[in-house]
Amino acid sequence: MGATGSKTTTTPAFDQIKSVKKSIGGRSKNISICLNNNSYPNNKAVSSSTEKSPRFLENTILVWLDGSLGKPSDSDKKSLDQIRRITNILETFSELEKCFDFIKSIKDEKIFLIVSGSFGPQIVPRIETFNQVNSIFIYCGNKANHIEWTKQYKKIKSIHTQIRELCEAVKYNIRQYDKSLTSITILPSSDVIELNKSNQEFIYLQVLKCILLEMRYDKKSEKQFIEYSRQFYLNNEYQLNIIDTLPKMYELHSPIWWYTRRSSMYAMLRKAFSTNDFEVILKLAFFIRDVHRDIKKSHSQLHDHQHHVIDVYRATRVTMDEFTNIEKNRDGLIAFNDFVLTTLERSMALKFANFVRDDPNSVAIIYKIHIDPITSTMPYISLNNLSYLSNTEGEILFSMNTIFNIYKLDKLNDRLYELSLVPTSKKNQQIKNLIEYIQAQTANVPGWYKLTKIMMDTNEYDLIESIYNYIYDQTEQTQFAERAFLQHELGYINELKDNLPISINHYKQAIDIYLKYIPATHPTLLSTYTNLGSVLQKQGDFSGALVYYQNALKIEQPNDPNIVVQYNNIGTTLQQQGKYAEAEQTYEKAVQTLIRDFPSAHSLLADTYHNMAGLFYLMKNYSKALTYYEKTLAIEEKTPPILASTYFNIATTYEGLGDYKQSIKYAEKAVETARLTFGNEHLETKENLNYLERLRQKS
Repeated sequence: MGATGSKTTTTPAFDQIKSVKKSIGGRSKNISICLNNNSYPNNKAVSSSTEKSPRFLENTILVWLDGSLGKPSDSDKKSLDQIRRITNILETFSELEKCFDFIKSIKDEKIFLIVSGSFGPQIVPRIETFNQVNSIFIYCGNKANHIEWTKQYKKIKSIHTQIRELCEAVKYNIRQYDKSLTSITILPSSDVIELNKSNQEFIYLQVLKCILLEMRYDKKSEKQFIEYSRQFYLNNEYQLNIIDTLPKMYELHSPIWWYTRRSSMYAMLRKAFSTNDFEVILKLAFFIRDVHRDIKKSHSQLHDHQHHVIDVYRATRVTMDEFTNIEKNRDGLIAFNDFVLTTLERSMALKFANFVRDDPNSVAIIYKIHIDPITSTMPYISLNNLSYLSNTEGEILFSMNTIFNIYKLDKLNDRLYELSLVPTSKKNQQIKNLIEYIQAQTANVPGWYKLTKIMMDTNEYDLIESIYNYIYDQTEQTQFAERAFLQHELGYINELKDNLPISINHYKQAIDIYLKYIPATHPTLLSTYTNLGSVLQKQGDFSGALVYYQNALKIEQPNDPNIVVQYNNIGTTLQQQGKYAEAEQTYEKAVQTLIRDFPSAHSLLADTYHNMAGLFYLMKNYSKALTYYEKTLAIEEKTPPILASTYFNIATTYEGLGDYKQSIKYAEKAVETARLTFGNEHLETKENLNYLERLRQKS
């Protein structure tokens, strides 16, 4: 006995509220006599037969299609070596259809295609309209043979017979595309900040930025990045060498040097910020923090003595939808999500903007950023002598996730605009509102959990799962409480995603960890037992569910109706097993306990009566079912709300009794209640209306 009790002191404290999903929380609806089982849609998630797109961590993919690559000659191998030096990701094909299928599968990246003269006329007409195809280059033996047919295809950039010229052209176009990408988010002007689709990305990234820059990282983070990134560059010896030598080489150069080297770290970071790939952002968290600190440190050392105002420029392309969003939010705030490289030369930005404007499906924008060193604390640094590259004269690098006020938008030409921005400050009312909102939503929540708490409100389950997995990898084996909490939350997230086997595995791992430092009847285990029982019940493992509900029942919670919750859970499980007599006895225990010990727990009593009514309905004892549905309704009328499911189930019970007049009366109430609660287009409303119409036809 003493040994068991001592387990509670062997782990560091970790105090966070776990997610709980009580089995009796949602009211089930009866299947009426006049509707068969096919009348209601199956709510289970249906797995898609569509294959997932291959995963790439960069914005661009170079594809080479040539029949000779099936059995490359020595000359082909030399050409391949030269091509690999200009790109991090190269996919080669010797068969046209395999190449076409690959191109078709790409969703989030841009493809730069090198194609032989023989395959060119066959594949180009099929892919010219694909959005994922950015540029096409013909590599052939005789340029004259391809001049005429290529004129009709805008995406064909050039024709080459020499590998060196081809490499230069491809490298230039990939660099120009990368240069044109600038990831932004916008916070619409509003007196009150509330999380919604128009601002959630902006809010996520502000919270993320604060966390990234505050967290501590060690060599473990660097090692995890190396292990993670290697798998994506197995065919690139050059990048693998950079990745593998990172532990020895990283501290020999500044983070700014590494960022401007444009290695895989740079490319991965650019892609992650442009697509909100939190998994990759988390793997690179140490690098993001280091680059920011390097910019901030250099800024404080070199710019404290500067007092003259400067204007810097960044030319980029945006989609039509993105431009519309900018236009309608001229009084809002704009944030650059990534580190932003700008130039002091407006003429250079204008020249590049005109190059970008050639794409008829996008708008070219020159961001003009006005910086007053006296009033602005925004960190930025001139890259002179700090960059890996030598030609960086006049280039200014800003830290990630910088926020600006939109000052004005000027049209310079067709699909060419200049957007003037000024740095914002904490005195800005929108910034004040944003800070207050984030603080209110994440009060007493540590570190990464701030972000997951906000994301839970918008059902961002995949992102939350990525963050939980990242935190779990960072925790030490002896941090039992936090590791158990994370396994519980991963179980809960996967339950919400309907990944039930994975959910069960996480919940069981949570229990195994908890039992290393607390007894099996400790209140901390209650929600994990209950949630696991619920998932097993969903999966049809009723015996397994009963085991965990019984474990939860053994946990004493003074002044808490846990015992009633578990009686209901056990009752519904026995009911599903067809053990109706045992289920009825269990429900009666729940009612007796509620009346005796928890007389004010009205909603829980209503739930219990509702479960009992459902049991008698299944037994076709409609009179008794009606008695308990009426008891449920009586409680709901005194302590609203009245649930549409209560009216619906009363209607089905009257139908069972053959009283169609009363059945129609309550079916009408079910429809009206659903309309008021959910609206006309909600599935619940439509189901209830469908049932009402069937009843009217039958009567």
